[in-house]
Amino acid sequence: MKIARLEIIELKIPFRFTFRHSLAARSEGHGILVRIEDEDGHIGWGECVPRSYVTGETPASVQEALRDGLALPFAHASFDGFDDVVASLEHALTDLPRDQHAAFCALELAMLDLAGRVYDRSAGEVCGPVASSEIEYSGVVSSDGLASAIKVLELLREFGFRRVKLKVGGDPQDDISLLQHARAVLGPDCKLRIDANCAWDVKTALERLDAFAPFDLESVEQPLPGDDLDGLAKLTPRSPVPVIVDESLASTDDARTLIDRGACHHFNIRISKCAGLINAARVRDLGRAAGVGCQLGAQVGETVLLTAAGRHFAASTEEILFCEGSFGTILLESDIGAQDLTLRSGGPAPGLSGPGLGVEVDADKLAPYVASTIVLGDG
Repeated sequence: MKIARLEIIELKIPFRFTFRHSLAARSEGHGILVRIEDEDGHIGWGECVPRSYVTGETPASVQEALRDGLALPFAHASFDGFDDVVASLEHALTDLPRDQHAAFCALELAMLDLAGRVYDRSAGEVCGPVASSEIEYSGVVSSDGLASAIKVLELLREFGFRRVKLKVGGDPQDDISLLQHARAVLGPDCKLRIDANCAWDVKTALERLDAFAPFDLESVEQPLPGDDLDGLAKLTPRSPVPVIVDESLASTDDARTLIDRGACHHFNIRISKCAGLINAARVRDLGRAAGVGCQLGAQVGETVLLTAAGRHFAASTEEILFCEGSFGTILLESDIGAQDLTLRSGGPAPGLSGPGLGVEVDADKLAPYVASTIVLGDG
């Protein structure tokens, strides 16, 4: 397999509604795709959705990192097999800076997708053997006001979701009203958890969690700022519910530090922020060895490509706590895949089979949302 052409594609897809939490409000998906073609015409696709407040990356910085560095060793390279591609990606991960994680994710997924198609292997193999043939996704309610939240809660009830995450971190009475309505609408059997997106300090977190006790929460995600490891280490043993870290976690070094300091109970692993499938599996395995659980997270605005990558990760993680993502055209004006991986009633979804990521990009669906393209190599 010899690489002939590599494209870095900036993608902007409008949302059907604005998605809000304490750190951001978004009305479109703004990500970067990587398209790689070999000399025989096989094509692989990858994606990232960078977040400046997680890894310090933006779409512009991802384009620059790929164009001027990360993609260059792969642009005209030759490979002897799928395992050779994986070894090259593992080598490139060595000393990868945190502020290039999303960029590397897009490159890695494209290389695994291409190599999988050429050598008839699944991209998900890098995460380990398949442990489950079906994945259960959670519903998510953004912090876009109570009236909007109630409409979403009613929709989630109609869809039969058994697990729901609620974005909190604003006015405490607004948060309590949201939780009250969530319990009333979804009933006592639905499992609820909350995500504060870095909104609190230790004292506030303990006060809020005490006030939220009547709502029987499963966990709290990122209650403190991502860099407040001292606070997380103090909060975790005192929290009445398990603490999940998200913005605090991107690299294997982050994972080791969080474990060593006892600064969480579980990891939220998002494929884009963790630099792709290989590194996401490494983070998961570090947690597993230390008794730290994990959930699959998602970047708001992911297309079918990152959805597929996340599904492979979840299918290989037997002990996974929760799965988020697969929002597809519930959120996006249009997705770019030939296959529709959008959530179905209740949240269950089948694992993916076939070579590479197991999904196809529809060029006609993609074309209206391409904002810019950078080409490395041509023939």
